[in-house]
Amino acid sequence: MTTPSNRPLAPKHVAPGGGAILHGPGDTSYVKLAAGETDNRLSFTEYHVVPGAGPPLHVHTLEDETFYILEGTISFHVGGNRIEATPGTTLFGPRNVPHCFKNNTGRIAKMILVVTPPKNFEDFYAAIGRPVNGQTPELPIVIERIGQLAPRHGLTILGPNPL
Repeated sequence: MTTPSNRPLAPKHVAPGGGAILHGPGDTSYVKLAAGETDNRLSFTEYHVVPGAGPPLHVHTLEDETFYILEGTISFHVGGNRIEATPGTTLFGPRNVPHCFKNNTGRIAKMILVVTPPKNFEDFYAAIGRPVNGQTPELPIVIERIGQLAPRHGLTILGPNPL
């Protein structure tokens, strides 16, 4: 795991709709601040989650996640609790706590995800959403990659999404 070096950081401006694009299990992520730009202190990503989408129940051992809901409603399962998160809701998912989320509505939901430290998670996400023949991978491919790559990135898949 890369740790921060306390090197000086450069300011950055990201226009609306800007940022590197990553694909996960039913979501598109717009990376506004990446590990390399923050000396691995944090990443700041805008997630657009399609209806019915969400990751399996899992645990991170190397990073913490903080979610902030921008639009829509996203159901969360965190530490055994179900939370219906609406705009303005903040959820903290510390490492070693089982969690998942799902968009149970009929429209795209948007949220911000802050990951600390982010490098390992960014590498995982880039690998699971890597294009196939220049195209966004289909969901079954992303799910297969999650199963294969999660252990190498300090993630344990606990089972299907209970939401």
